[in-house]
Amino acid sequence: MIVFTGDWVKLSGMWKQVTDIDFGRDLFAVLDSDGERQWFGTEVPEVFDAHISNTEMQTRLHEAGL
Repeated sequence: MIVFTGDWVKLSGMWKQVTDIDFGRDLFAVLDSDGERQWFGTEVPEVFDAHISNTEMQTRLHEAGL
């Protein structure tokens, strides 16, 4: 899977925004509840639950009135 900074991934039923990318190791990070980075490989099965580009997510939020 290809993700970019700003994209959204669904992890354990929660949407989280991608904050960092490590292209050399095929990793991306999201922030956990205490602000620490959580790193995931792009081939981690849990990530395939859902993935939305930042542009699409912003459109969905706008349509929801947020």
